[in-house]
Amino acid sequence: MADFIFNVLKKIRNLLVGAVGAFLIRLIGSTLQIQVKDDSGFLSQTNAATPVIFAFWHNRMFLMPYLHRRFLHGRRVICLVSASQDGEMIARVLARFGLATVRGSSSRRGKEAFRELTENLRQGWDVAITPDGPRGPRHQAHVGVVGLAALSGCSLIPATWMVKWKIELPSWDRFIIPLPFSPCIFHVGQPLPITDAAGEKGLDESRRTLETRLMEMEPNPKFSRTFQPSIST
Repeated sequence: MADFIFNVLKKIRNLLVGAVGAFLIRLIGSTLQIQVKDDSGFLSQTNAATPVIFAFWHNRMFLMPYLHRRFLHGRRVICLVSASQDGEMIARVLARFGLATVRGSSSRRGKEAFRELTENLRQGWDVAITPDGPRGPRHQAHVGVVGLAALSGCSLIPATWMVKWKIELPSWDRFIIPLPFSPCIFHVGQPLPITDAAGEKGLDESRRTLETRLMEMEPNPKFSRTFQPSIST
């Protein structure tokens, strides 16, 4: 009986977290002064038939569902989420934005998740992955996302967002929550093609290239003092 009650309470908690989390993301996102920086014109492409793999740092997760709904609503995206209890709550939030999930990480259901994502890409779904998640180290890309791109033949699209006013949590990734009405840049980088012909050494070089691209997209120390956006509608 105790186990039944505990499971019911856990499900209620997850439902509440999903609803409240999605509400807060929408509420904050709707107030932001967003400017788009699209290095290759990817967001203006009308053809969504070719799937891609979006890669962004773990601490940028908060705003990504809102940015997808606003700027990428025509694309079907499936997100890799940890198989942990925290992952369950994240999956509930993502579902509120119409985003599907595959559960797994390097320590749990990793191989199964890799196979599922490969099949999803073959079926025309985009995939979203945090290459330094779910446990870090912060801003160090794992090779798995590069291996997925090589196997599927899909390009990696580095992406990030930055805000002038924010809260930075004391977590391993320094998770960022934007403050309402903050100026914001949504930055979509140049596609990074990956080939599986280069072997293990080539994959590691591609991993380091992705890591470098994402770090180059990070705001410089003067960003919060100097950024004045032109508003994107």
